Amino acid sequence: RSASVHLAALGRGAGKAKPVAAHQQESGVKEIIKRLQKLGTGPLCDADKGHRHTSSTIDDPAFKEYKGLNLMDTDVMKLRHAPKQSGGVMVGLARTVQLPRPNDFLAVLSALTELSAGDVLIVNTGGSTRAVAGSLFTTEARRRGVRGIVVDGPIRDVDDLECFAYSTKITPYAGTVQHVGEGVDASSVQCAGVTVNPGDIIFGDSDGVLCGSADTFSACLHDAEHIVAAEQRLMEGMKVGVSLHSMTNFDEHFAARKEGLESSLTFKDLRTVKFTGIDSVEVS
Repeated sequence: RSASVHLAALGRGAGKAKPVAAHQQESGVKEIIKRLQKLGTGPLCDADKGHRHTSSTIDDPAFKEYKGLNLMDTDVMKLRHAPKQSGGVMVGLARTVQLPRPNDFLAVLSALTELSAGDVLIVNTGGSTRAVAGSLFTTEARRRGVRGIVVDGPIRDVDDLECFAYSTKITPYAGTVQHVGEGVDASSVQCAGVTVNPGDIIFGDSDGVLCGSADTFSACLHDAEHIVAAEQRLMEGMKVGVSLHSMTNFDEHFAARKEGLESSLTFKDLRTVKFTGIDSVEVS
């Protein structure tokens, strides 16, 4: 496996000259995001599972430092809109905002003035029951090149949204605009059970939203790309009449597990990709 690339969270010092190290970090993050655009949550979660298994079984500091990806609660966080030209994937850097009071979205409107291309706004509404964003917000966000908005709380205008939009609730009732709040990126926020830090990478598709540091996503990239390649080979094989099971070591793996022996399910054509960390099963 390739070693994790250690990258600090991307700073926002607008108007200030960046040191060479900051330029290198920003370039590294951009490359990670570029590669992520060709992936999906499934392969990334498979790669994350493998790294978690390795970090728990191998006494290697490089693996012990692995923090893992965080998946927002898929029971509540739902995709409300994905732009047709997006390729189905939202990838960007987190900008966070915490509403000072439920049902008042002035802080969200204020945050929008500070967003730029490639950002993903993460909002904790503090238990709001009124919408904090809708068609006007997402149209302006798209104009600015913002990748999307993820709201722990309600949004509205689902049929007219213009950028990626995820939320835990929908309501046609809008909130008020009176309370300023502490501003964008003032703190980390909780979103659908996950702590999101300013500068984290946010990855979303139809299956869910992942959050993690640049380090963590970098560690998963190589394996996730191999998983995508392997699955493409499997799909090609099945389209020409080759069975899925015959392209894996399924028979040997099933027999081994039936006997209680350790085994990994592997693809015959790309053995570098393994489903590791599988729980033991009782087979009668």
